[in-house]
Amino acid sequence: VLVTAASGGVGQYAVQLLKLANAHITATCGARNIDLVRSLGADEVLDYKSPDGVALKSPSGRKYDVIIHCAHNIPWSTFEANLTSKGKVVDTTPGFGTLMSVAFKKITFAKRQLIPLFTSPKKENLEFLVKLVKEGKLKPVIDSVHPLSKAEEAWAKSIDGHATGKILVEP
Repeated sequence: VLVTAASGGVGQYAVQLLKLANAHITATCGARNIDLVRSLGADEVLDYKSPDGVALKSPSGRKYDVIIHCAHNIPWSTFEANLTSKGKVVDTTPGFGTLMSVAFKKITFAKRQLIPLFTSPKKENLEFLVKLVKEGKLKPVIDSVHPLSKAEEAWAKSIDGHATGKILVEP
């Protein structure tokens, strides 16, 4: 499995949950976060700005069965070159382009799939995640904490796309 943006708010959890499922994980992140992402459970970590990181090439030469895509602006051709013949890309940040690609893949009966992820939190799933945190099996990474009066500042940091982990706003 490949996880893009593995040091971000979603990617950090994807890496840890996949490790709990005994997956072999390749992850991308910025150079400053490589050690963090390894500590979360990634087997291979790529600096997303390096040539192999831009190309999403696994250092071990593996192709991916699944790519958990938590970043923006990576073209389908980059994913396709690194997927197994029936590989899937789960896009956690789907936009209009993703939806158009999904439609195209459906009508052409493509074996490699792009799956937009839309979530609706369920109580039992959130309780399961809380249980994992309490047991020390899932470790939240907190980038920063902002008072509610500085929510605009927190939002700007989130939109910047370079937070390491979650950005919290407290009342």
